[in-house]
Amino acid sequence: MHAPLAKPPPAPRFEVRQPAAGSALLFHIEAGKLCMTREVFYPVRGWQCHDLSSARIARDLPGGRSTAFASALSVAVPWRMQMLHLALVVSDGAGDHLYLSLSNPAADLPATAAHSVVQGAAPAWTACPFDTGPVPGRLAITRVQIGDASDRAFVVVDAVLDADGARRPARYAIDLGRGASHSAGPRWIEHRLPLDGGRVLASCLGRCRGGWDVDGLYLAGMAGTDAQLLYAPLYNPFNPMQPRWARHLELPRGRSADAIAACRNADNTSGLYVAAQGTLYYFSATNQNEGAQALALGSAPAFDGMRSLFAAATGEWVTVWGLNRAGQVICTGAPQVYLADPDAWSVPVAILSDVEAIAPSPDGDGADYTLFAQSGARLVKVTKVPGSGGWTREDVGPFLR
Repeated sequence: MHAPLAKPPPAPRFEVRQPAAGSALLFHIEAGKLCMTREVFYPVRGWQCHDLSSARIARDLPGGRSTAFASALSVAVPWRMQMLHLALVVSDGAGDHLYLSLSNPAADLPATAAHSVVQGAAPAWTACPFDTGPVPGRLAITRVQIGDASDRAFVVVDAVLDADGARRPARYAIDLGRGASHSAGPRWIEHRLPLDGGRVLASCLGRCRGGWDVDGLYLAGMAGTDAQLLYAPLYNPFNPMQPRWARHLELPRGRSADAIAACRNADNTSGLYVAAQGTLYYFSATNQNEGAQALALGSAPAFDGMRSLFAAATGEWVTVWGLNRAGQVICTGAPQVYLADPDAWSVPVAILSDVEAIAPSPDGDGADYTLFAQSGARLVKVTKVPGSGGWTREDVGPFLR
């Protein structure tokens, strides 16, 4: 049975992607359009904002407005070019429409730099009309997720279908070509979850070891009064027409997760980090079989009531960022080779307070780490000074509305 997000998170006000070579890219919605703001250093240092959506919206849906978006940057590996993936949700008053722009080069190649999305050029959008089951009277898209695997892009859409006055939540994996003619375009395939009568409180895309090159959803939720944490692939890797399986992961004493984050490895598997009742837990990619037990990395009052969690690997280091209900930004990390050693993790540090939303952006070369935070009407950039425990803070501006 499908289990929708109990309380779908609001559309992200901004997301940050940091290519392995290049400045940070900030995506946000402003005045009904999807914008990308990037830092420039010539002729003077500053920020440039680029409109990525208005031209396509004006062509397809005059009067439509961007209402939500998603972005992903494929994990950096030596033998593959990094790719930037984008999703756009446009509302025209009668319902929502999904557009995708996948596999944009994240590097400024000399031959294509003038037409590169990372330089501000409008991407080539592909319309993805709803095409499964009875067409709803109104389709409301509540969330879009894109995976950051380097081998292929996976897209998941949460939506509410309104047909004959009845509203039904549903979740779909977007089939980007499996079993369909290329000209037919992407297909919507309903992704029913093994949480009968349950509520999904948090989800993120990743891949367990032995996932056979198929991404899945890590899901934290409740089934009645019982907390559940599980992994459900987007489809059966051996036969997409057969039912998918799921793996249940265990937290101590039946604890419920406050927030979860997947950290992609170079082989496209994912480690899973879980914040639950003041403790940060870890499931390595090799410890995600049925009934796998979580490893406690450390407890601290700052980990209590986490609203959001992020994890990223750069260089030889993994960093976990969290935003707790007190509005504090918490940061901790460990060398990749010692992730399963709780003593190797740094003491959690609160680096910001009075924060509403965060978008971490570890530098692609692992030399330093950058965080963008929304505090009131201001956007703040915080960067760790290489080789020290200090942080620098810069007020970017009030451009996000």
